[in-house]
Parts: sequence; C-alpha cells; structure tokens
Amino acid sequence: MPEFDFETVVKETKFLVLKTVGDTLIDRFDDATEDVVQEVYFRVFKSLEKGGFDGRSKISTWIYTIARNEALRMNEKRLREEEKAKRYLVKNKVQLSGVREEATFEKEEWMESLLLQIPEIYRQTLRLYLAGNTMDEIAKELEVQQGTVKSRLFRTKEWIRKHIPGGRNEFQES
Repeated sequence: MPEFDFETVVKETKFLVLKTVGDTLIDRFDDATEDVVQEVYFRVFKSLEKGGFDGRSKISTWIYTIARNEALRMNEKRLREEEKAKRYLVKNKVQLSGVREEATFEKEEWMESLLLQIPEIYRQTLRLYLAGNTMDEIAKELEVQQGTVKSRLFRTKEWIRKHIPGGRNEFQES
C-alpha cells in the first residue's frame, strides 16, 4: 500500500470534494458545506492513518465516495432536524394558540416592514426562496446562474443581520 502525504491529498482532491459536496447537498443546506468538507478530510485522514485505503481504486474515487456519503449523511441529519422542529412548533402552537395570535400578527407585520427595506434584487430572490423554490427554479425564474442566486441569498442574510435590532454581522467586530 502506498504512503500518502495528507497535504498533497487535500490539494489534489479539494475541487473534487467541493464539487461533490455541492452537488449532493440539498440546496437549502448549503451553509453546511464547510462542515461536510471538514468531516470528509477528517475521515480520510483517520482512514489513511489506519491503512483504510486498500488501493483497489484511485484515491480520488475513494475520496469522492466518502464526500458523497458525508453530504448524504448531512442531508439526512438536517431533514431530521427540520421534522423535529416542525413537530415542536405544531405542538407548541396548539398549546399556546390563544396567546400567540396577537404576537404573531405583530411579528409578521414587523417582518413585512423589514422585507420592504431589503433592496429589490435581493427581496425578489428571498421571496422565491421562502416560497419553497429550489435554487435551480429561482435561477430560471430570474434568468440568472445558480451561483448568482446563492450569492444574492447570502447577501440578503448579511443585510438582515446588519439591520435587525440586536442582529450581529459576522464581518463586524463584536
């Protein structure tokens, strides 16, 4: 079995891993890309250290499989978390139905006024995203590339963080 320099392995496979994770993760979970990539290389490193790569395939094929499996694992985890959150919200809405209605109305009114302040190009993208459209559907609707949609959504989040009272912009010093 050949020896592998981990740094070289990362340099030679980083684009493959990023593409695989990007293609496999569900669009709304794109924020987990960095975590998945780290987990991929953590697993690769541990496995190489223990002699887990047997050399029957190219190392890039082996790492592709790990990357794909990690992205699928993250999809499953996030979907479970979403389901759990939905069940929790439904349960608590039933228990607090009378008390929550007025507060919910005020919150919705405040959210709508905040949305109206967002620059139009970002607001349009956000509305389509919140309506449940996929990145591909939004890109087709707006006649832009998927990367542009992702960029606009990221910039929208940053705009909201800057303008929400008590919100924190991760690019500003705390």
